[in-house]
Amino acid sequence: MQNRRWHKHNPTGADAIAAATKPADAAWERTAQYLLAERLEQLREQAAASTETTAVVPWTDRLPDLAMRPLDGDPAGAVLS
Repeated sequence: MQNRRWHKHNPTGADAIAAATKPADAAWERTAQYLLAERLEQLREQAAASTETTAVVPWTDRLPDLAMRPLDGDPAGAVLS
């Protein structure tokens, strides 16, 4: 019984709280790092997937659709040709 630390018998003491705080902080930091790494990997995968599926459309195909859109603040609306 002499080899036991006294804070085990007094779990509400300042030394006991300090002894528990250090490993808890380390665990919190490891968890935060893990979650950040996982989220960054998810974002990388999403970015890679979106760039792979996006096809480049030539301007000649896009211009007719853009010409049909009304201009901001134009009371006449779209111009039909």
